[in-house]
Amino acid sequence: MLHVGIDDTDSLDGGCTTWVALRVIEELQPDFDLIGPPRLVRLNPDVLWKTRGNGAVALAFGRGAGEQIQVGELPGGPVFAHAEAPPTALDAEALLERVLAIVRAEARPSAQPGVIVSEARPPEGLYWQGVRGIVRDTQLREALEGSAHAGLNGGRGLAGAACALAWSPRSGGVALRYTWELLGYRERDRWGTPRKISAESVTAVAAVEKTFGCRDPDGSPAMVPHSPCPVLWGLRGLEPAPLTAGFAALGPEQPERWLLWQTNQATDDHYATTLPAEGGASVRLTGAVAGPPRSHRGGHRFFRFAHEGGELECAAFEPSGDFRHVVDQLAPGDELEVCGSVKAGVLKLEKLRVIALAPRQRKPPNPACPECGARTHSAGRDAGYRCRPCGTRVPAPTPEPVAPALAPGWYDPPTSARRHLVRPARLMETASSSRRPIFKTEER
Repeated sequence: MLHVGIDDTDSLDGGCTTWVALRVIEELQPDFDLIGPPRLVRLNPDVLWKTRGNGAVALAFGRGAGEQIQVGELPGGPVFAHAEAPPTALDAEALLERVLAIVRAEARPSAQPGVIVSEARPPEGLYWQGVRGIVRDTQLREALEGSAHAGLNGGRGLAGAACALAWSPRSGGVALRYTWELLGYRERDRWGTPRKISAESVTAVAAVEKTFGCRDPDGSPAMVPHSPCPVLWGLRGLEPAPLTAGFAALGPEQPERWLLWQTNQATDDHYATTLPAEGGASVRLTGAVAGPPRSHRGGHRFFRFAHEGGELECAAFEPSGDFRHVVDQLAPGDELEVCGSVKAGVLKLEKLRVIALAPRQRKPPNPACPECGARTHSAGRDAGYRCRPCGTRVPAPTPEPVAPALAPGWYDPPTSARRHLVRPARLMETASSSRRPIFKTEER
């Protein structure tokens, strides 16, 4: 069996690395079987040179054996993935040349593709470096040893390709270590034209069991991209079967082909638990609100947040929609867990958890004069209240407790304002024990 990693074939004006991988599968089908599901691996969303989702792909090819399931559909027929592959001598260099021919034909001119073909996968530590930081040249050189590989136009994609190969879907024992995405692809002559997917059909698939990320709270589709890429829509879920059974409701435009991807999306893998020495990283921190929320021009919200390592600003920007109203309800002393990317001392909130709420109070109405019944007025700071008609003075009343508008739990922005790696608030309690594997084993 040979592992193939591909990255950096698209650009901001079009293209898609998953499309390139689909073309690779299509071209190799007569000679090779797909082993295990295709894998779409999102990497550090804070790197400066990423395109849109910073995704790389990993495929495995060989002579298939054992259980097989359908993971795609091409104009020429279905795509099956086999559970395993007996040991077989395969030519990595020859396979690399075949893959490179497809990459050269499909990659965007400004891209820097990287392709790796190897019998072994890099150590998983490389994935964690790529999803939370930057892969250094020495780390990449070690990962490429013994592999057949090539970089085009500078080959920056070699790092992402290696990280995709290093990802192991079931390591770590965390509740949600992988999810699934069914990608539908458009006919080539429709690329760059408006997609014809109705909000009603998106609502229908949003009701399919264990799907997520289909639409925003206002009903607008969030699973339909706006770029001129080949993707028609992306249907995400916790298990593969509901996706492959439920996507037929989407329309009226239908995909020319589709492919099911195992992904690290919605896993929160990009979060470290300590602040980085430099910017360009994402963290999750526990602490308390250190100052009242402030509204800045443009509708952005800010508040100071104290944690074990010090204090920093947290921000909820205008695209986060109603999530900003959650920030408005915070008060000094509220205990939170905050998640987001850090740049220049500001944490851009991707979600937050209210752990405990500080007591809220409000000033009661001015008391009535006990002598004449007239409404009293403040006599000055810490001086109580005074009745203007008769001059009677009364002490200030005790502040009244107020029930908080928030409840403990997770809060996040709408789907369209959420990064691929961020686990939605409603999935934070999802347990791995409730999920069934696509094959009997999915470990490396």
